[in-house]
Amino acid sequence: MSVSYAILADIVGSRTLSDRPDAQRTFHEALRCAARDLGLLQEPYATVGDEFQALAPTLDGALLLTLRTQLLLPEGLELRFGIGQGEAHTVSDDAATPIQDGPAWWRAREAIDAAHEAQQRTGFVRTRAVLDDTGATATLNAMLVLRDQAVSRLQDRPRRMLAALLGGATQVEVAAQQGVSQSAVSSVVRGSGAGLLEAQHLLEALGGAGEQERAS
Repeated sequence: MSVSYAILADIVGSRTLSDRPDAQRTFHEALRCAARDLGLLQEPYATVGDEFQALAPTLDGALLLTLRTQLLLPEGLELRFGIGQGEAHTVSDDAATPIQDGPAWWRAREAIDAAHEAQQRTGFVRTRAVLDDTGATATLNAMLVLRDQAVSRLQDRPRRMLAALLGGATQVEVAAQQGVSQSAVSSVVRGSGAGLLEAQHLLEALGGAGEQERAS
């Protein structure tokens, strides 16, 4: 059975939401848009309570899904994420909402619990991962802390711009979508979004190196 990356997401402050059905629809739409073109093994779907889950074939895909989702969500709506590496198998073959189990999911649960604890300490942490290698786990989580902090400091429009750029749009396309000049988009790329984009490139390289190591 091949290694994959389980992603669990739960709603931050779910009990304080004034319109839970509308919020659930917004979360689902953000996850659906974030998953576009990632080739996930299982697209994001809602489970019991306030949770969502998805399954990615690579660490790159899992990391990008979580970042895109954070950037796409409007102010006041947030998700907390746990990513787990390992084998995953299907218990129930319902195509829409399959029941899955395995080490990837156990680690994702461990990761999201750790994210919750870290959030209580820092206020801004939203993402944790548990990988096979403890050293790689520590390195990845250190970078995710910085990524989460960078996201937390972004204003609404730069978030939308970066979400579009990470979704594959060009600066010209983002400028047209947001009704601004290309120079305004370029300013975000070189300014408030620069560290976030560079960190994402480094995380992608970390994920890619892990995939190559397992393949060899």
